[in-house]
Amino acid sequence: MTPVRAFLASLFTAILFGAGAFIAARLAGGRPHDLLPLLALGGPDFSLWCFLAAWGALLFAGFGVIAAFLAFIAPEDDEDAHFRRHGFPKGAPILLIALALGLVWFAVRCAGIAAEPPIAAPVEPEPAVTAPAPSPETPSPEAAPAAAPETPPLLAAPQPVAEAASYRWPYMVPLAADGVAEAGGGESPFPDEVENRRLFCGKAWAAVTGSASEEGPAHRNARRALLRTQAAQRAAQSWLDAHQECGPTVVLGVNLGQHAPIAGDNDGAATAYQRQTLVVSRSRASNGDAISAAAATAELQAFLDDPARREALYAGRIFPAVPQILPPR
Repeated sequence: MTPVRAFLASLFTAILFGAGAFIAARLAGGRPHDLLPLLALGGPDFSLWCFLAAWGALLFAGFGVIAAFLAFIAPEDDEDAHFRRHGFPKGAPILLIALALGLVWFAVRCAGIAAEPPIAAPVEPEPAVTAPAPSPETPSPEAAPAAAPETPPLLAAPQPVAEAASYRWPYMVPLAADGVAEAGGGESPFPDEVENRRLFCGKAWAAVTGSASEEGPAHRNARRALLRTQAAQRAAQSWLDAHQECGPTVVLGVNLGQHAPIAGDNDGAATAYQRQTLVVSRSRASNGDAISAAAATAELQAFLDDPARREALYAGRIFPAVPQILPPR
C-alpha cells in the first residue's frame, strides 16, 4: 500500500497546484493559460523576469509533486539500518507548492496580463411599434381622403465602442521632469497598419487615450499622461491624413491621468497595462454622415458619463481622475 499512498499524495499535490494556480492567476488579473506565452523565449513584450518566474513556477510545482511522492513512500524492509529512512520532510511539498503559486502570481502580474478589455456592445434601440392599418372588412366611420405613404423604418444609429490598442507606452516615456518638454519621446502609439485600419477607418469620430502608471510623483505623471494623450492624438490624425480613403474622422483625445496605486512595483514591468492606449470610436451611419467636432465631443462625453461604458473602457483599470477630453488638433 505504500506506493499507492505515495502516488495518491503526489496526485493530490498536482491537483492542489492546479487549483491554486487558477486562484493565483485570477488574483493577478489573468488566467492560468496566460502563462503559456511567457514560457516562450521572445516576443514583443518579452521580459526576462516574467520568463524566469513562469518557468520557476513549473519547476517548483514539479519538485513539489516529486517531494510528495518521496514523503509518503517508505522502503518495505526497515531491518537494514543502512537503508532505514528517518522520514522525508512532509512539509516540503507544501512549501514548494506555495513557492510555485507565488511565482504564478508574480509571472502573470509581471507581464501585465489582464483580461482583454471587453468591447462595449452597441445597444440597439427597440423598433417603434406602429399601429396596424384598418382592415378593409371593417372600414372606419370616417374614411380618410387618401392613404398616407408608408414611412421607411428608421435605421438605428451606430453606438460608440471601446477597445484596447496593442501599444503600451514604455516606462517613463516621454520624460516629464520640470523644465523638460518632450512631445512623445519619438514613440508612435499606432505602428500597426492593420490595427489602425480597424480602429480608425470608416469612423465618424475616434478618441484615443493617454495615461500614466502608478509609479512616480503625481505632478510629473499628470504631465506625462497629457503628453501621451497629445502624442496619440497626433499619431491617429497623421495616419488618417495619409489614408484619405477612410473618410473624414474627428480625432479626440482622452487624458485619463495617473492610475491608482495597486501593484506596488517600481520597475514598470507589472504596470505596463496601465499605460496601454485605449480607443473609443463610433462608426459612420449608412448615409456616411460627417460629424462636427462639437457633436463628436458631446457623444464622447455621454459615453464617458455612463458608468457601465466607462468601466468597459477601463477594463479593470482604476483612474481616479475625471477623464479630460482634448479637442481635435
